[in-house]
Amino acid sequence: MKKLLISLIAVLIVACNSDYYIAPTDSHITFENIKFFRTPVHSESNPFKYRLSYYFDNGKLCRWMELDSLGKVMTDYICEYDKNWKQTGARYREDSATDFSIERVRFENDRAKVTEWIDSIGNVYYTMTDFLNHEDKTFRAEFKGDKIHGYDSTFYTKQGFTKRIFFTNTKGKVFNDRTFKYDSINNYDDWVGRKKIMNDSVMEIQIRETYYDSNFVTKNGIFYQGILSTGELSENVFSFTKDQKQFFQTRTSDWDNQFGYLSKKINGLFTESIPFTVLDTIYNGAISPNGNKIIFCLKKQKGPQVWLMEKDEDNWLEPFNLTQHSKIKGGYFYWLSDNELFFYTPENNGDIVQGKLENNHLTIIDSLPNLNTKSGTEFSPYVDKDKRFIVFTRYIEGDTAQQGFFISYNLGDFSSPEWSSPEKLTRLPYGWNAYFINSESQFLYTNGDDIISVPSTVLNLKI
Repeated sequence: MKKLLISLIAVLIVACNSDYYIAPTDSHITFENIKFFRTPVHSESNPFKYRLSYYFDNGKLCRWMELDSLGKVMTDYICEYDKNWKQTGARYREDSATDFSIERVRFENDRAKVTEWIDSIGNVYYTMTDFLNHEDKTFRAEFKGDKIHGYDSTFYTKQGFTKRIFFTNTKGKVFNDRTFKYDSINNYDDWVGRKKIMNDSVMEIQIRETYYDSNFVTKNGIFYQGILSTGELSENVFSFTKDQKQFFQTRTSDWDNQFGYLSKKINGLFTESIPFTVLDTIYNGAISPNGNKIIFCLKKQKGPQVWLMEKDEDNWLEPFNLTQHSKIKGGYFYWLSDNELFFYTPENNGDIVQGKLENNHLTIIDSLPNLNTKSGTEFSPYVDKDKRFIVFTRYIEGDTAQQGFFISYNLGDFSSPEWSSPEKLTRLPYGWNAYFINSESQFLYTNGDDIISVPSTVLNLKI
């Protein structure tokens, strides 16, 4: 058993030394992923569940989720704080519920934290009181409904890791007694491997991925797993504002009818993905650099119809039909600036063009002939802010060499670009919605299921 645990941890370390690993830059965890394995384990064992935790840039816990073996969310818990970062409550949901339930948190004193579960009419129906040690960790918890049901007792190691937990009912009988043995600790003094032991038997092996950067990427490359990549719906297109503090995406279980979602970064973290209810179903769309416009398309029999929605202070106005006004069809948009776009048009089975948007009128200013083919589909462009290169997706039926991400370099300058013959980015699988973030150090795309992230160094760009 010990050899197998060591081998599992070794696999994790090897993965973290690959091209897809980004070294820690800070001392507190920003994101973690705990994988739970039932025993006995073997080389083909897969986790039976996962626990993801996201932290604000001040180290406070924002949100945790438990996922089943297929990545479906079983429990989702979002913390709420006051302006002094004292927890005031939480929202949570379980067993695929769509609506959140409410917890209310208050402190009787510095060493007693009271959590109250609230019913649909606002009444408290259950209470847990955590008694805290000098490190603000629970050493005893009291559970009370109409009467006291019992207590949890928690003990810690010298490093502050959980050593033992058990429940005692009001008659003194002990239940669910479990201990934890730690087998591996990283350079930041955080545990990365432990055993869960009950009745002198190892019941689980738990492997913990810890991250200290602002990339929020799992070992297998999923970006914001459980938040921006749900694992339950298909992630299609996404875009950021210029300051990368707002994130618009479409997701679906029906490709022709997708729903928009908007996320905002709070204290260094995209905390949750909120349905963009002012829009009905769309096909795809993108948010403008200043965050005040969303351009989107609807899939119609006569081709993709382009619409524009603008924001007036805090309110979104009625959408405007750009196709009707400008006689242009398209989709898969990328905003280079607040009035310059690159996008897909249905010409020649699908071409990329450069457009200009002024006074609710969309015009094509460059058909980009060097990028497009007559028989293939080119779509979903990303353009470097200095126009040094364009990355886009090409698909030609039956020709795998012409399926995937392609890059074209600017041989001219910003005002008079000359685009080179496209080259395939061979280290990437097929996908679309190329996007660079974090000073172009992080490359994102979608594979149709999740948003995937890799370090941009993997691409070997000639810049």
